[in-house]
Amino acid sequence: MFWTGGLLSGFGSQFTTVAMGWQIYELTGSALQVGLIGLARALPQIVLSLVGGVLADAVDRRRLLIAIQLGQCLVSAALAFATVTGVVSPSLLFLAAAALAFGTALETPSRQAAVPNLVPSAHLSSAIALNTAQRSAAMVSGPALAGVLLATVGAAPCYAVDAVSWLAMLGAVATIRAPLQAAVRGTVSVRAVTEGLHFVRNQHVVLSFMVLDFGATFFGSTTALLPIYARDILQVGPEGLGLLYSASAIGALAATPFMSGGSQVTRAGKWVPLGMIFYGACVVGFGFSRSFPLSVALMAGTGAGNFFSSVLRGTTNQLLTPDELRGRVAAVNSVFVMGGPQLGQFESGVVAALTNPQISAVTGGLAALLLAGAIGLVPEVRRFDLKGAAGQRLAGAVVPASNSTSGRE
Repeated sequence: MFWTGGLLSGFGSQFTTVAMGWQIYELTGSALQVGLIGLARALPQIVLSLVGGVLADAVDRRRLLIAIQLGQCLVSAALAFATVTGVVSPSLLFLAAAALAFGTALETPSRQAAVPNLVPSAHLSSAIALNTAQRSAAMVSGPALAGVLLATVGAAPCYAVDAVSWLAMLGAVATIRAPLQAAVRGTVSVRAVTEGLHFVRNQHVVLSFMVLDFGATFFGSTTALLPIYARDILQVGPEGLGLLYSASAIGALAATPFMSGGSQVTRAGKWVPLGMIFYGACVVGFGFSRSFPLSVALMAGTGAGNFFSSVLRGTTNQLLTPDELRGRVAAVNSVFVMGGPQLGQFESGVVAALTNPQISAVTGGLAALLLAGAIGLVPEVRRFDLKGAAGQRLAGAVVPASNSTSGRE
């Protein structure tokens, strides 16, 4: 039920992503303005994710998730109303993007922290893979259908679909009987925030993976460039834009069986950087491509590389983090995971405005590739193995903050 609710909710969110990107470019004709939508999403997530992590550990996660789903439903409904009545504007789109990001920042740590409480430890890696695949599945059909709906009837129905979809997660969370946390612990305070930051700072493997995630998606994000590629470079219109948005998720779904079917990939320290090297190489290829089928294939490659890497990163975080800190560590991770691609939209939009979209994509992909290679050379990362971390967790031991390498596990 938790998985299905998240799938339907994520499906609807893709309609808003596609409609908002296209609408702001139609209203302004500016690559910078498209990038600013990413900035409007990124700032609340970076600033408030840590608060969301504290709330995930200090209050009832179920009630928190229900309240946030209702709020996001109202924002999407307001966008639909504004578009129908003709009062939509760039300023309103920026405000709505920030409001939706505000909700995401507060709810994501609770969503992520709930997963280990719904599955046995032995199945955690598969559950994280399926949870990641859930988002990818929503991104496959959502943007493609949104592109068709946008081309035929406009943006307002896209926002309306998103408004209805929020109710799916709300219903799932309200009816699940299993506990979403071991216990409500701690208080909402600055000290509670710093405890999560201190833990991450001293878990060198976790911190390295978070830095890799942020940096690679910051430089390699092409989301802000897709409306420009669809309209001006590849000339495929809204329908083609929907497929470009879907392509990375198609690649992620193609990689899912390797990670969710009991796969014994344990050398996370080796495979996490390799996955992101592949991601960066595909972004470089996309920047050079002038063929729509090739561009779709390369975007699918970015999704496969990032998915493979992200499942191993997520499993590492959950195995090395005790339950009483899991919400706060998930929040720190959210700052990196969501802040990277959202700020990356702004970065790529700025570079595209100063040079051109092709240079923005190629240089960003190269930077992501080089960063992944550098992280892979960090000694503790290179030696890290999930098998030892899983053994420690099943035995009830706490992995030492600075000793998270396979040689010491």
